[in-house]
Amino acid sequence: MSGNWTAITESQFPWEREALQFVRDGFPPHDPYWAWSNFEFIADDGSINEVDLLVFTPHGFFLIEIKSHLGRLSGDAGTWLWTHEGRVKTFDNPLILANSKAKKLKSLLQRQGACRKLGAHSLPYIEPIVFCSAADLTLELAERAAFRVCVRDRGESDDPNRPGILKAIRRRDCPGMSVPRGRMIGPPSR
Repeated sequence: MSGNWTAITESQFPWEREALQFVRDGFPPHDPYWAWSNFEFIADDGSINEVDLLVFTPHGFFLIEIKSHLGRLSGDAGTWLWTHEGRVKTFDNPLILANSKAKKLKSLLQRQGACRKLGAHSLPYIEPIVFCSAADLTLELAERAAFRVCVRDRGESDDPNRPGILKAIRRRDCPGMSVPRGRMIGPPSR
């Protein structure tokens, strides 16, 4: 295993462990790619926030929320519908919560000594991504509802329109993800 991936704790859920292993297996094992999985932090508002995966790459700083439901995912930008074996479950779009966690985490990190020494604007924007990790998930979210939602990559034969999580991490190839303003992530300028 590479030294650039740190599992703070192991997930208690087998489907989440399996999803993290999928990303880890395709994760570049070298600098400047870094990952931290399964940790919690207390935000300024006192809320306890769980992070499934935080990834730092030359292409972005990503907070990844893992959802592992089976079946078919449809819905709009506010409400998702998971349909499996004739049952429908309704959920709020998890991207909204992931975005809130990302903002809280950035605020917390900016107050840390190491970040303050680098300057007020040294920490890049932490971008939320939702990884729908079930292997056979049918993704039927359209337009804005599909923004920043990724599924499993299927290798070189993958459909170029399929929003794979590894493509998002390695190349920012994900619906709703634009090219970042300012400099790409790299060593601090001197």
